Formats: sequence, structure tokens, C-alpha cells
Amino acid sequence: MAAVLGVFIPSSALALELNPLKWFGSEEAIAADTPEQPKAPVPIDQPHAIEDLAYGDLLFDFYQQQYFSAITKILVAKERGLFKNNSEHAELVLGALYVSYGLLDSGEAIFSNLLNTYTSPQGADESWYQLARIYYKRGNTQHALGILTSNINEPLESRATEHVLLQVLCHIRLGQVEQAQSLTQYLKEDQAQSVFVRFNMASAMAQLGDMERAAGYYSDVLIHGRPNSELDKTLNDQAALALGIYYLRSNQLELAQQTLNRIRLYGPVANRALLALGWTHFHADRKLDALTPWMELNERALTDPSVQESILNVPFVFEELGALQDALDGYKSAYKIFRNQRRRLEAIKQEIQRPDWIENISPVDISGQDAMGKLPEFKLPVEDEVSQHLYRYFASNEFQKLYRDYRELQRLYMVLRHWERQFPSFNEMINTHVERLNELAPKAETAIENSKNFYAYSRVKLDEFEARLDEIIANDDLMGLANVAQLLQKERLDAIEAALNQLDDPDLYYEEWQKFKLVKGLLMWDLNATAIDKRWEATKEQVAMNNMLVELEDRIRAVTRAREVRLNRFYGFETRIQTLYKQIKDLEMETAALLRQQRRQMQDVAVQIIELQQKQLDQMRAKSLLAIARLQDLGYMQERDRKRQQDQSIMLELGAEPAAATGEVLPGKDDEPAQNLSDVIKRIFSD
Repeated sequence: MAAVLGVFIPSSALALELNPLKWFGSEEAIAADTPEQPKAPVPIDQPHAIEDLAYGDLLFDFYQQQYFSAITKILVAKERGLFKNNSEHAELVLGALYVSYGLLDSGEAIFSNLLNTYTSPQGADESWYQLARIYYKRGNTQHALGILTSNINEPLESRATEHVLLQVLCHIRLGQVEQAQSLTQYLKEDQAQSVFVRFNMASAMAQLGDMERAAGYYSDVLIHGRPNSELDKTLNDQAALALGIYYLRSNQLELAQQTLNRIRLYGPVANRALLALGWTHFHADRKLDALTPWMELNERALTDPSVQESILNVPFVFEELGALQDALDGYKSAYKIFRNQRRRLEAIKQEIQRPDWIENISPVDISGQDAMGKLPEFKLPVEDEVSQHLYRYFASNEFQKLYRDYRELQRLYMVLRHWERQFPSFNEMINTHVERLNELAPKAETAIENSKNFYAYSRVKLDEFEARLDEIIANDDLMGLANVAQLLQKERLDAIEAALNQLDDPDLYYEEWQKFKLVKGLLMWDLNATAIDKRWEATKEQVAMNNMLVELEDRIRAVTRAREVRLNRFYGFETRIQTLYKQIKDLEMETAALLRQQRRQMQDVAVQIIELQQKQLDQMRAKSLLAIARLQDLGYMQERDRKRQQDQSIMLELGAEPAAATGEVLPGKDDEPAQNLSDVIKRIFSD
């Protein structure tokens, strides 16, 4: 079995930053049975055989829309080395899935690596196209446009429309409307195009002001879309909302109602749809029916601008229907709701500005035990009150990048703190060695003194030995190096000679004298025969003893200097430790400053979002106050006219001239009109 990967990357929803997972087709080609032989790898954009079982397994999960399972199997198979022939194919599938799920860094790394190793021009074009999508999603629009116009040589036929569409969206984002409009003529309509491409084309046309073509594309999405997954349903909801608002603005109210009714009641765009549906009923002169979606909307979270608007729309309907008291009560209730919500936002803003806000909403282990481990991902605190107002901010690439940088700085800070805590151990180690040296110092000094005495004694004896040896050699003294036995023989011979000399009768003791001379000759012959060897051995011993004394002298000198050398070494370590400690403290302070700066940056963005919501609430409060003032003024005017008519009737009965006939107005103290907005507010809430 083989797969065709001609369009192997999911089509990017570029206009509204969706993550559609529309992939390559399911055509199959039969791989011919051929003997095994070396062959070049088949490019990813060409039909290729599924030779690795793991590759076919992940494709099965992919076609079943089990994308997380497919990613897991790719990673496991890569770790186990199960991709022998389809390694590059699996890499491209993995990179495309990463991009589709918003993991832009991981996807960029894979496609960049493929561009460095891939040889197929079509495969390179596809990799460049995916990188352009990544840069577009990141907001680096100019870079993305440069890739589309310079690096891609020949887009795939099945990708041509998406290639042009991405260029159009890049020009729109850069404000180059004329260039974008000039490219729209190359957008080809094809029934085989995915609903995501059609949706993006509709978004592009809407941004260019061509609402008729945009409405046509939105209609195609609703006709051809098959809402099987949550993503498909969301896309249909967004298309229906855009189309319904278009019908509403063009006064096609029946079509607007039918289109808006297709949107799910609890989908991601349900609030905007309910608001638009209410206006559809309102403009169709079914004002009472408009209350149904708007009152449903009033029960939802007040953080949504659509809910805030609907809170004012309900009393507005009462006002239009003539129920002025209900309308007035509704406006007063809306004012109080907006005021209380603004106070809650002020408390939330104070909470955000706390130094430990990030740690509170997304706690991590800061003990430093695994400082070099994997950074924790941000966990959206669903139950946290702040999350209800900042969930879009938490999900944005901007916050994720700031959060990751913050965690990297935090990890660096923890590593520095870890090493800072080690310095006392280093100092303690040095102190322990110095104390040990101090303990050994007296013993070393005693040993050095004894060694010096022994050296002096040995040097004297060696000098005497050298002098005696020189004398023996100079005088050719055979007995000078005689051994003990020879000395004993010489001593006995000297005694015999003395005895013979004392007898003083050579003739009588002739035979004894001959024996004496023979034995003495033998001794002298023996001494003479071994003299050279003995002198050589004595000279060697002299040199050896001299070397030993020189070594002893070096040892004494080394032991004498050892303490000083070790102390200097440890003092050097101490100086180095102090230098490193200062460097680490400086880095720690700099990192802490960067951490505070990064935290303030995240907090400033969050505070700006809260302040923007407060500004919207202030506008809503102003609208509610103006509506209250309008109704109060209307009630005042009606009451004044009623009293004027009553006074005129009484005066006519009494025969007096009514004040109105003379043009005079005599209001009572309580009927004086308000002079400013403050008076209006005081009058409204005087009860």
C-alpha cells in the first residue's frame, strides 16, 4: 500500500487563526513487487510506498482524525528507530501537526532541518510554505511574504490557491490593500477546496470590502461543511455568524434569522449570535421576540461585550414597547450591574499587580531540586476569577512567549541560588584543610629538625668516606677495602710475622717463614685481584649515598615549603571563591531585576486588558445614565404638560387667565429641570 502526500500539510486558517486539520487525500497506489536493492528515497510530494509498519500505523490514526495519537506514535517510533524508509515522510507529518496545534517553534525546527537535508524541489517548496505560515501566525508578516515571493519556485497545483491566499492575507495585514486586491483575480474556485480555504477566502474578501464575494464563500462553507469534529462545528458557527451579520446589515432579515439560528447555543460565538439574532427580530418589527435571545444572553458571564450590550438592549425594548417604568428600572439595574462589575475589575486589577500573581495563577516547583528539568507549561486557572477576564490573553502567543521567558529566567535564578548555597560548603572545606595543616605543623617541624640533624651527620660521614676512598685509591692501599675475613687473616699474619721475628732464627724456622710468605702472598694476591671491583663498588655506594642525601635535602626543603604552598593554594581558592560569589550575586541581582521586569510586562498587558474592559463598562454606564436621563426628562415633560393642562382647566373654570397663555412657566421647586449630569444622577438615585 502507498500514500500520496502531494498536499501533506493541514490547510492553515489564516484569517481567523484557526487550526484546521485538513490533510492530504487518500488515493492509493500499488507498489510493484521488486527485489530489494539500494534506491533513492521517494520525495514526500510524490506517491510513495508505506514500507515502515509504524508509518502506516500513524497514518491510520491520522485518517481517523486521532491527531494526538498520531503525534504520540511518531515520537515513540522515532525514539525506537522504527522509521527506516519513511523517516522524512513522518517528519513532515509531525511538523505539520505541530503547526496545526500552534507549536510553531517545534514545527519551524523540523521544516528548517528538512530544508537543510531535503533534495526534492517540491518538498522544499512545501517546507518553505509551512515556514511562511509559521511566520504569519507569529506576526512576522513581512518575512512570511518574502518567503512566498522569493523562496517558493513552483507551488503545488493543489496548493496554488492557498499560496496566493496567504500572500493576499499578508498584504492585508501590512495595509497594502491594492496589492491584495490585484492578487484576488488569481484565487481559483474549486469544488475540491477545503472548507477552511473557502473560509479564509471569505475572510480575505471581507477585509477587502467585497462583501458579496465573502458572503458567497461563507455560504459555500455552510453548504459543503461537514461538522463531524468540534473544529468543524466551530468553523460552521463562525461562517454562519459572519453571513448572518452580512444579511442583517443588508436588511435581509429573514435570511439573517435563518442563518443565525444554525449557530449552536453554547458554542464559542454563541453570545455574538444571540446579540445579532435579537437585532434581527428588533429590526423586523418583532421587538417582543428580541427579548428572548437577549434575556438568555443576560444570564451569561458579564465579561463578554455582547452580554453587556444585551443588558442595555432589554430595557431599550421595554422603552420602545411603551413600558417606560420597566425600561427605567432596567436601565437603573444595568447601571448598578456595570458599576459593580467595574468595582470587581478594579479589585482584579489590584490582584494582578501583586508580585506573586503569576505564581498564584500557575504555581510551579521553585525549590530548585530539578532546576534544569523541563519547563512547566502554563495551566489556565479555570476557577480563578481573573481567568474569566484574561483567558484570551492567557491563550495568546504573546503571553506564552512572555511566560516561557519568565520561567527560563526563573530557572536561571534558581540555578544561581543553588550555587550560592554551595559557597559555605566550599569555605568550610578550605577551613577544614587549614585546620588539618595547623594540626600537622608541629609534627612536621619535629620531623624536619630530625631530618636536618640526620642529614648533617650523614654528610660528615660521607665526606670522611670520600676522603678515605680517595686516599686508598691514591696510595693503592690494598687493605683499605678489605673485608672482615681478609682483615682477620691480615691480623693473624701480622701476629705470625711478629712471632717469627721474635724467634730471630730464620734458618731454624725456614719452613715456617716460607709458609708465612706463601699465605701472605695469597692474601695480597686476593686483595689485588678484587681491589678494582671493591673500589668501583665503593665509588657507586658513595654516589648512591650522595644522591640519597641530595634527595633527603630536597624532601626536607619540600616539607618545609609544603605548608606555605598549601596555605597559598587554599588562599587562592578562597580568593577565587569570593570572586565567583560576587559574580553569581551580580548575576542573581540582574536576573531578579529581569524577572521583575518580565513580571511587570505581563502584568502591564493584563492590566491594560482590564482597563480596556473598564473603559467599555464606563461607556455602558454612560449609555445607561443617558437613557435614564432621557426617560426622566420624558417623564418630567409629560408630568409638566399634565399639570399645565390641569392648571389651565382650573383657571378656565375660575375665569382667570392661564399662565400658559402669557407664555410664563411657573414650575414648582421639585419640578425644576436638571442643569447637569450630576443632578440627573442624584435625582435618579434619590430614592
